[in-house]
Amino acid sequence: MESATSAGINVGASAQISLVGQADLTSGTASANKVHSVRTPVKARELFGTGSPLAENIVDALTEGAYPVYAVAAEGAEVIDEDVSAQTGTLANVPVSEDADEVTFEVDSEVQETVRVSSDPADADLDAGQTAYNPTTGEYAHDVVPSTSGNTTYTHYDYASAVGAIETERAEVVDFIGVLTETGSVVQEAHDAALRMAGNYQFAVAVAGAASHIEDKGAFTNSYDSSRIQLLYPSRNAAGDSIVGSYLGLRAALGINNSPMFKRLQTQNRLSETLAKAEQESLIVEKIVPVANDSRGARIVEDLTCVADDNTEEDAMRQVLHRLIIDYVTEITNEVSEKYVGELHTQAARNSLRSNIVARLGGLMDMNAITAYVVTVEPVDAMTASVDVGVDTINPLRNINATVTAGAVA
Repeated sequence: MESATSAGINVGASAQISLVGQADLTSGTASANKVHSVRTPVKARELFGTGSPLAENIVDALTEGAYPVYAVAAEGAEVIDEDVSAQTGTLANVPVSEDADEVTFEVDSEVQETVRVSSDPADADLDAGQTAYNPTTGEYAHDVVPSTSGNTTYTHYDYASAVGAIETERAEVVDFIGVLTETGSVVQEAHDAALRMAGNYQFAVAVAGAASHIEDKGAFTNSYDSSRIQLLYPSRNAAGDSIVGSYLGLRAALGINNSPMFKRLQTQNRLSETLAKAEQESLIVEKIVPVANDSRGARIVEDLTCVADDNTEEDAMRQVLHRLIIDYVTEITNEVSEKYVGELHTQAARNSLRSNIVARLGGLMDMNAITAYVVTVEPVDAMTASVDVGVDTINPLRNINATVTAGAVA
């Protein structure tokens, strides 16, 4: 039996979350690519700069119930005088800073007013002297065609190294890796990190926005087929700020005791867009978690992983709740089993191993995380035993059909 790490999720306690994002390290005291354990809003703003995407997402996560938040600031790098002489185009490096003050455009040697957008900048209604840009995609659009020249100076952020810091320093602790950008390469890196961690029995789920904007929800295609990633949409509020911190704060408070399905985010009550019922259904088909716009608090509609319909291998992990429960069962099975390495290979030892695993699974039965289990321990050869554990996970209550009839009182 190979050595396994300690359980990432404590039964009856909150899950552990991590956030990676853009910080203001000029006013903040943190260093890029260093993991900080943050327990208070004051500390979040002290480390990552008041008003920065990372600081404010940490504050939202703490407010929703996370404690602590493991956070890493992505390192910024400045690009000077990149050519943008076409009226529309895409910057060479993404994600770009979400602070428009860190992004300047010049057209024919005249400084433009920079406008940040979440959709296609070419569709933006621009005034004279304005340039729109999407920090997630790097796309830009000037109000006019440059006649002689166009250039830009901007800051972009290295999320890969920051995600790597979580993987290196906190893989044995965190259950979620949240990234505060929808940039495809960043989301892919978070997912890849979760897969690598799982290979070492260090289990986590990557969480990100599906896209900064999806024009046609019915035509959107999800490229992922994995239980190690969850994608939200919309993942921005009306101000254009990420809600991933808020969502993971809620998940942290729930742990494996409950599903976030139909629960509200107390820190978010105006999203970037309102999804129609048909749009929600289209996203669910693509294994995207719709977030409903509601003044009482943004409501989580589903708890899907990105497991495709024809993925039979991960069929039991179509809900993140299921993924977390299976991870926990794997953790405790490995944790108990490794204690028997070095014992004499006897029937009594195998019986004791099985009894200890059964005792731990009984705790999950008591809290209704699982509804049934089977454990077998068999000899393989003179120095090897096999442990096989099967569990049925609990399903969240999705629908309630209520009927109220006047005068029908017995």
